[in-house]
Amino acid sequence: MIKAIIFDMDGVIVDTEFQDFKIQQDFIKKENPAIDLAKTDFDVLIGQSYRMLYATLKDFIGSNEPIEKIKERFERFNAVAYQSIDYQQLFRTDILSILKWAKKNSVLRAVASSSTHEHIIEVLTSCDSCDIKEYFDVIYSGEFVEESKPNPAIYQNTLNLLGVDPEYAIAIEDSFYGISAAKAAGITTIAYEETRAAIDQSAADYLAKDMVEIYSIIRKLKQSN
Repeated sequence: MIKAIIFDMDGVIVDTEFQDFKIQQDFIKKENPAIDLAKTDFDVLIGQSYRMLYATLKDFIGSNEPIEKIKERFERFNAVAYQSIDYQQLFRTDILSILKWAKKNSVLRAVASSSTHEHIIEVLTSCDSCDIKEYFDVIYSGEFVEESKPNPAIYQNTLNLLGVDPEYAIAIEDSFYGISAAKAAGITTIAYEETRAAIDQSAADYLAKDMVEIYSIIRKLKQSN
């Protein structure tokens, strides 16, 4: 029986994961113009928690500065880049069918994202005139835990708030770290297929090309229980 659906945000609800990926690459190239692009695996950046990201940026930049300094510069760079991003255009509108179906069928809905809580709320209230934030029973940020994805704590805590055991939940993820976190929490996981970067999504139970296919998988799982 499916009692809850837990959505990642970046790369699932909104197509921002790849935007973030490009911004992070641009920052690295700005900070370290001599970096050998042909020999650098930028794909490891995708889906990292902020804490992991700052450490990875430090490695790519080759800096001896404290991570806090790199964090400050990246946040300024990221804020400028995001001024031109329209969340509405990146919103995957077909998610509304899933949310409405889940609400009608008394299936709880949650967001579990490594993004800050402030950013999650900003995105959810910017998407669609209906304000999709109101569809979610729980909104949980990676900043609420000591270590975010791939650590399963973000999913375990979300499940606790929902009052649902992992075997009765489904997670919708896209990144390797997110899928790893959901699976480690014991949750059946559907991966939103990403073809623009080399992301390992093989640990997911199902792979779907879009929200329409994800909706179909969820309904079949619901019917089979």
